[in-house]
Amino acid sequence: MRASGWVMLVWLVLALAPQTGSGDELRIAAWNLEHLDDSDGAGCVGRSDADYAILARRIAELDADIVAFQEVENEMAAHRVFPASDWHVEVSRRPPMENSPACWDRPQAELGHLATGFAIRRGVQYRRNGDLTSLGAGDAFQRWATDIVVTSQGLELRLLSVHLRTGCWGAAQDGDSGSAEVCATLHSQIEELKAWADVRRAKAQPFVILGDFNRRLTLAGDWAWRMLSPTSAPLLLLTKDVPFRCDPRFPAFIDHMVAGGGAQTMLAPGSFREAPRRDPHPDHCAISAVFRFGN
Repeated sequence: MRASGWVMLVWLVLALAPQTGSGDELRIAAWNLEHLDDSDGAGCVGRSDADYAILARRIAELDADIVAFQEVENEMAAHRVFPASDWHVEVSRRPPMENSPACWDRPQAELGHLATGFAIRRGVQYRRNGDLTSLGAGDAFQRWATDIVVTSQGLELRLLSVHLRTGCWGAAQDGDSGSAEVCATLHSQIEELKAWADVRRAKAQPFVILGDFNRRLTLAGDWAWRMLSPTSAPLLLLTKDVPFRCDPRFPAFIDHMVAGGGAQTMLAPGSFREAPRRDPHPDHCAISAVFRFGN
């Protein structure tokens, strides 16, 4: 074969070979997409085609290889903003509630199914694990966590997309008797996450728990963070010491990325970022960071 033929063959092999991010790096993001439904006008936000198009453009701007999402109705809804030509989608298998309540600010509409999941850019190698169903806490409304493992260069990074119970955001709710039941549910969910993280650490499996924790873990003395990351087995909270800019009405992040089991050393220093909020929906801002595989 002529030299030019060998060159063409090498380029063809490289073009067809699966790739994992850029230079064995992955930008991994988390974003609560706020009632993303599969049909125009459905659910508690009632988006139009134009709204979905704007969301798709904003997702493209994230330049992420993987997005852990929350509040997405199903795979069809996810693919409205993560085109199937570019993304694989994995959605939690928690069944929808039998009787959906009316939306609190759109009483003419019903609450859509709120699932966790992942969008994984095509070319990124991964496998799906079973959902962490114990986060459902025996409540048909509470979300299960979606669990995947990303592989590259013989290394693995396990990712868990979570959406915990809302309503127990900080000290104000901790001291409110009216929030006791909500906080008890969140407490049990943090216990389940701690148990999951302990198994990963015991097996020396690098992991990141990411998504909507509905808790201001970065505030001083927070019981949920102390429980999840005791001094005997500390984890890395990527939102710690980072200014929160998404919504000036609130004091701190409730969306987080938590690294452990060796994932701390895979984190590219200074790579964490919070995407700006530019319009009313979604009511959360995307967060992301880069993780490195290999040298």
